[in-house]
Amino acid sequence: MDVSSISNNINNLNQSSQLQIDKSQQINQVQKVDKEGASSLSINEYNQKRDELSLNVQSLNNGIAISNITTNALDKQQDFLNNIQNELENVKSDDNKIQDKNDIKQSINENLRNFNQIAYETKYKNETLLSLDYYDEQKSITINTDNSNFSIDKTNTPDFANQIFEAVNNADLNDPEQLNAVISKVEDSSTELQNISAEFIQFGQSVEGNARETIKEQIDLYNGNKVNKDKNFGEESVDFSKNNISANLGYLAASQANIVQAQSVRLLS
Repeated sequence: MDVSSISNNINNLNQSSQLQIDKSQQINQVQKVDKEGASSLSINEYNQKRDELSLNVQSLNNGIAISNITTNALDKQQDFLNNIQNELENVKSDDNKIQDKNDIKQSINENLRNFNQIAYETKYKNETLLSLDYYDEQKSITINTDNSNFSIDKTNTPDFANQIFEAVNNADLNDPEQLNAVISKVEDSSTELQNISAEFIQFGQSVEGNARETIKEQIDLYNGNKVNKDKNFGEESVDFSKNNISANLGYLAASQANIVQAQSVRLLS
């Protein structure tokens, strides 16, 4: 075999090896693009889910705050009704009958004013929680998330104060029958107020339970994303492909050396 034939064989081998190298590089580039695309998609999904959960928690926190503010205000209103109840019970048990009970009525009216003040001042983000007017379009308190909805009807506690005021100031507190009617009115208002408070407590507990689940989901999402980042699949894939290419180059170089050596021996012999 002549030198020209050996050169042709070597050229053919070089072309073959270069094709294999180019093919490996193309595969590596495709794999890299695929990995980057998958990584980008994963990041987008993570960010979207993270933002959704964050908004849900904010909304649920609003519901918890509304529940706590409302129940605390209702407790204060209940204290004023208890004061009125005690005033009337004292009148009932008083043996010294007097014709005019203006002092008692004045004290009761003061408690009712304080009762109403709480109703009008109890707000969350400028939204009243214990009072309504004719022009109020929102008749309920609603908390919405992506997968849950919570709603509770608003209440108008000044109605209780107005009814008690009329009952007290139109009654003769020296008359046992009229006095008992006023006491019953205050008791009924107190019971209704307790029922409203219980509803807001239940509302708050439901919202809080959902908030705990959402926060747990946030933690799980964060931990899962952290694990994926630590694994760094994309970098591991690139390193693996580089190692394969380097190994293939080494095999091709060794093969070429062996062929050249064999052809040279034949030629010389």
